[in-house]
Amino acid sequence: MTNDRAPADAWLELTLALTQTQSLHEVQALLAGPLARHAGLDAALVLGTTPDGVPLPGPDGQPATLHLGRTPAREAQALTRLLSWHLTALSGADDTLRAFLQVTERLGSEIEFGALNLLMDQVLRELLPGLTVSVLERAERSWTIRFISDVATTALRVPQPDGLAAEVPLLRQAERSRGPVFVEDWNAQEQLVPASDAYRIAAAQAFDLPEWPRTVLTAGCTARRHWSAQDRALFSGAARAYGHALDRVASAQQLALERATLRALVEFKERAAHSMNVGDLAGQAAQVLRDMLDRLTVGYLVPDGTRWRAEVLQGDLPDRLAQQLRAGVPMQDADTREALQGGHAMFLPLQSAALEHVPGMDAFGAVALHPMLVNGQLTGLLAMATNRAPDWTERERSVFRTVGRSLAQAVEREARERRLARQHAELQAQARSLQAFAQLSADLGVQEDRYALIRRAQEVALSLLPAGFAVYYEPDGELWRLRSQVGSLRDDLLQQQVDRGLPLDSARNLTTPWQSGAPYYQDQYDPDTDHLARAGAVVGASATVPVRQGGVPVGVFAIGQYEPHVWTPADRALIEGVTRSLQLALDRAASLAELRRTSQDTARSNAALQAANEELEAFAYSVSHDLRAPVRHISGFTDLLRKSLGDLSGTPKAERYLTIITESAGQMNALIDAMLALSRVTRQELHLRDVDLNEVVAGVQATLGPELAGRDVTFRVAELPTVQVDAALIRQVMTNLLSNAVKYTERQPDALIEVWAQGTPDEWQVFVRDNGVGFDPAYAHKLFGVFQRLHRAEEFGGTGVGLANVRRIIQRHGGTIQAEGRPGAGATFWFSLPRTS
Repeated sequence: MTNDRAPADAWLELTLALTQTQSLHEVQALLAGPLARHAGLDAALVLGTTPDGVPLPGPDGQPATLHLGRTPAREAQALTRLLSWHLTALSGADDTLRAFLQVTERLGSEIEFGALNLLMDQVLRELLPGLTVSVLERAERSWTIRFISDVATTALRVPQPDGLAAEVPLLRQAERSRGPVFVEDWNAQEQLVPASDAYRIAAAQAFDLPEWPRTVLTAGCTARRHWSAQDRALFSGAARAYGHALDRVASAQQLALERATLRALVEFKERAAHSMNVGDLAGQAAQVLRDMLDRLTVGYLVPDGTRWRAEVLQGDLPDRLAQQLRAGVPMQDADTREALQGGHAMFLPLQSAALEHVPGMDAFGAVALHPMLVNGQLTGLLAMATNRAPDWTERERSVFRTVGRSLAQAVEREARERRLARQHAELQAQARSLQAFAQLSADLGVQEDRYALIRRAQEVALSLLPAGFAVYYEPDGELWRLRSQVGSLRDDLLQQQVDRGLPLDSARNLTTPWQSGAPYYQDQYDPDTDHLARAGAVVGASATVPVRQGGVPVGVFAIGQYEPHVWTPADRALIEGVTRSLQLALDRAASLAELRRTSQDTARSNAALQAANEELEAFAYSVSHDLRAPVRHISGFTDLLRKSLGDLSGTPKAERYLTIITESAGQMNALIDAMLALSRVTRQELHLRDVDLNEVVAGVQATLGPELAGRDVTFRVAELPTVQVDAALIRQVMTNLLSNAVKYTERQPDALIEVWAQGTPDEWQVFVRDNGVGFDPAYAHKLFGVFQRLHRAEEFGGTGVGLANVRRIIQRHGGTIQAEGRPGAGATFWFSLPRTS
């Protein structure tokens, strides 16, 4: 320190240094040092009291005295205030540390939450006599009181199952604060804790630890009205020590929870390994929960209509509630049902809507539910209840989740194995059925007698089912008549009654499938069904199926079992499969009989038709040849007449008449040529070979050259396939189609003709499309008829035979031809040809 420093600067530096001291000894050294002398101070800190009576407590809890000497009055006053504040702070920090060390030592290595709270209560009340200590945990909608001093007022010690409101101002302030919160002039109504009306001051410290509910340590006092600085310091230190201890407890309990969970899982899996019955599994899960957790009631509930019925109940619970659970209780809360469909555990308070309709549940403080899902369907509930607390601890929740998940997996595994076993049985039954059907098909295929077919079907069905009998009935007037039976009815009087016939209306086992057209099954036969009193001693189960022939019901196929029997899907598939095979055989037998009756008539008809076709073709060929001579004569004599008359320019009518005769003769010749071509197509032999349609289309385009002169016609031809056809005939087809496209686009300034092909595994389809005049689709069926035209002859020329010729050629090749179009929008023709490998 330099001697030339001004006293004012030295005073400021001394003031700053004093505020940074950490102990009483450092303060004493500064006041006795050169910096204080240079600042004009003459002061010393000694134990005792100040001359003006201001108490200055030192860090050791004893009062400290500030001896001012000859210090100027202004500096003395400032120094007194400064050291009073700073030494008080030093004293508080020391009290906090002292309380922290003392509480830490007393709490030791305690890892049990309840014991920790008892120790904390003792040590805090030793540090601050007269306090009442409590520990609260944050629940979903409230604060749960986990501990309260036995010296608390009677009003506070009364159990509060609902806990304290989440909006208690002191607790909300503690949640927001990082340190302790102190309240003086406590107002019980404002703080929402009416039972604390006797208290005057309170303090709280909140703790947030991983995997542990938010916890608050609180203290209150009925005698004091203010928190002194030392009281605050002691509570702060003690609360800090409690927080460290709570962290240790949370870690220890988390480790114990993990071990307990693992042990529960191992123990349940060991027990479950020896049973695959759901009831046994649920009982073992309940036992594990009760072994690991205290004072529990555990049950397993299954759906029964609209109610839940307890199959397993373990633990102490009122008789009324036990009876109610075994009889079934409603689950009316839709939100709870929906939540359970998620497959996760639910922890419900007593006031839950899911429990309000269950009488006797007020005996419990909290309930837990874990759903069992099989293929997404809710099949059971593991339920756990306690009357010990209003909510569940984390350890209880974790153990319940673990056991619940393990049970759910076991239930799902058991359902899966049952399903696999059932499927295995069904597969075996189906294998036997397939073998039987194969034999049945072979047997029925060589048999045409109706009742012999039915009897064989009865024998096959009985061979694949438990012991029983088979009967077949047909309606006859007012009775059902027995037409075929395999197996014994085991009662002579019943057999006589059946042989006489059953009333048509009262035998419901037969009328039901007859009228509905569907099979009718009874797992437990009801004698009143057929009004056969003696049948009840013989028939345990029945299955009746309608039998049709040609789609018309003809009788009822019935199977009776001597014992009650649940008709499984495999059983039903077997019976209905046998019945279908029987119906096919009956239809086949009827068809064979009808075929034999009509075969001779058909043969005669075919011969007559063939003869008529041959005569018609011969007639067409003959007529075509016979017509040529008259037409030639008409044309020849017309030419001779024109020559003999000479110049006809003066007689225009004569010239026009001769022109009409000549043109008509030419048209007649064209018709005769078309008829001859049509006749040849029908009669000539096909010479099939591989033909490249690309070459065919190119050749036809070349021949159409004269018709295209002076026109703007675009051909758009895609790659075409090679097909096995008669080359000459397929050229005729393409010539007809392309020449028609050229003809019907002559009024189109930009004519477009497209040719392409599409293939399937079985055939080729070849398309020809134009943008010409088109046609009315209502008359499309006339396109391929002989002499059928959809346009007037004066508009477009032609004989009306070309497309008929095309259709015959394509049909002879095993294909079809079709067309579509619209007036003014062009037309598309396409034909199919079988595809060769």
